[in-house]
Amino acid sequence: MRLRPALGFGLLTVTALVLQTAVVPRLAIGRVSPDLLLIICVYLGLHRHSVGGALGAFTLGYLQDTFSGTVAGLNAFGMCLVFTTVYLTSRRLWVDNTVSKLVVVFLASVLKTAAVLVLIAIFLATEWNWRALLGYLLGDAVLTAACSPAVFALLSRARRAPVAEDAYA
Repeated sequence: MRLRPALGFGLLTVTALVLQTAVVPRLAIGRVSPDLLLIICVYLGLHRHSVGGALGAFTLGYLQDTFSGTVAGLNAFGMCLVFTTVYLTSRRLWVDNTVSKLVVVFLASVLKTAAVLVLIAIFLATEWNWRALLGYLLGDAVLTAACSPAVFALLSRARRAPVAEDAYA
């Protein structure tokens, strides 16, 4: 990745992190809110088939764990699981139009949230109202999928950012 697109990607990631941890919780309807960092992770799974993409997914999850105050490692695990699943899916299926990306983001949100909830249930032995959690899981997935076209457009624009010509070339 060239420097300018990498800077644009980093700026979008930091912006999404700030929005997700500071702004979106105040605007959330009930407990339902979109996972903007998950959309970036899905983008990495679709377009960055490398160690850098996997490292980026882990970093997104670790940043989410750090700034949201959850148990360290849960979101990092969820993001790595999402990246791996999207990467393997995109190698076999054509995922290049808006509808298929919406479906992938929706399913990735369900996968990540379900995996995190299962880990919490196993290791923290908590009891929940599973019916309420299912509504929360689906609400998050719908909102995340609804936000994905705008985030994908910004990420694609950052990826195609023109490189300034060197004045000495």
